[in-house]
Amino acid sequence: MAENEHLEALDINGDRIVAGDAVRYLNTGTTGRVLDVMKDDEGIWAQIDATGLYYKVDVLLIIDPDELKEKKEAEKGMDAQEYAQSYSQRGSQTVDIGQVTGGG
Repeated sequence: MAENEHLEALDINGDRIVAGDAVRYLNTGTTGRVLDVMKDDEGIWAQIDATGLYYKVDVLLIIDPDELKEKKEAEKGMDAQEYAQSYSQRGSQTVDIGQVTGGG
């Protein structure tokens, strides 16, 4: 991991991302803490604890760590049915994914 300490991992605003930072993945709103930062042929990636997945750092946003606590507290107070109902009440959202999918 010593190699990763020297990576210039920057979020969408150009702020440096390091292990332990609270971040949000902009495409889905997934939030969590950065576990690891790595680089490969496709770019620089950060692993998020909430999913265990790696996300490109340029689509992450560093957030206030209190946002993670607030989300966990809100979810802890709900049972599965209440959580599903609150999620479905958000309604549909229109999103332009043309650039994401590279459609053609």
